[in-house]
Amino acid sequence: MKSTNVSQLSKNEQIVLYHLVKYPTLSDTDILEIIQMKQSTYSTIKKKLWREGYYYSMYTPIMQHLGCDLLAVWYITLNRKTRPVDRLAITGEKLLAATDLFTIVSEANQAVNISISKNIAEHIKVSDGFIQLYEENDFLEDIHVVLFPFEVSYIFSFFDFAPLLNRIFKIESPEMKVDRLVDVDLKKIKCKVKDVQMNELEKKVYLSLIRHPESPDSLLSENIGCSRQVFARLKYRFLEENMLKKHRLVSLEKLGFEILVMTHSKFNPSKPIHERQMHMRTITKLQTPIFHIARDPESVMLTVYKGFDDFKMLHNEYVSYCAENDSLGGEPIEILLSLPRIFNIKWLVYEPLVRKVLNMS
Repeated sequence: MKSTNVSQLSKNEQIVLYHLVKYPTLSDTDILEIIQMKQSTYSTIKKKLWREGYYYSMYTPIMQHLGCDLLAVWYITLNRKTRPVDRLAITGEKLLAATDLFTIVSEANQAVNISISKNIAEHIKVSDGFIQLYEENDFLEDIHVVLFPFEVSYIFSFFDFAPLLNRIFKIESPEMKVDRLVDVDLKKIKCKVKDVQMNELEKKVYLSLIRHPESPDSLLSENIGCSRQVFARLKYRFLEENMLKKHRLVSLEKLGFEILVMTHSKFNPSKPIHERQMHMRTITKLQTPIFHIARDPESVMLTVYKGFDDFKMLHNEYVSYCAENDSLGGEPIEILLSLPRIFNIKWLVYEPLVRKVLNMS
């Protein structure tokens, strides 16, 4: 897997890519108004970035608004005497069939998984089956599962790549300073579980957007047998009611990132809740994680880096901030995965999970 340094993108290409990712629902006309670039230049760059695979579009289901109660992050140490290819030969099909697990990445003797389950019973079924599979084949050395019930959790980033791009491209001045004397209003990122009921047509529209995010409404509506106007109206409602979110994701390989780090932190229990919330908000701004979920006792982040020097610089900044504010209860646990050597068994695969939750065949 050959990486490409981000400096190989021109400044105009960086500007276009950043704004496409930051504003996935805006039209080209609206983005042009923001960046003040010639339309011909913008169109040429956008086509090039798409053609060369720098970004792609995705509709992300908001699973807590489909009645799911629980997100879990798993970090795993695997038997060093076994090879990844041998493990995958035995477990690959079963891992792909585990609908609750929507992200599974593995490298050498470590793995990080993320799952979403309807409830704790469904999670336990998946967890027990996963552990049994690995123990039967002597693949497992250690496993930790961090549970985040949605009703008591905060999602600071759910695979939002815009802050990361801004950190490496320096397009906009990041608002790094946070007023520590004012409590942070976290209402917008506090998770609330809803159990929305859909009829059969609504389910088909929802699933078709998850399956074919790049396809035009006219084609998708024809495939499921409804008018384009009805399809567009339902899509708009899903987005407006926060049942679905449009994302543009980037190719970490194309942009030359080399390290994926999972950080599991536990907070100092003596700190009041509003200070822990301020810590979570500040760390999100400083570290620009692509994924960050937290509840009052602990948090998990996924962060990517261009190389070891980049990782050490931001790691030291994180440790210094935590030490200065006495915000953690012990050292954070970090799992480092080499992106050029990683096995993407699943990366943001939502369709099987959506089918299961919506009771679709």
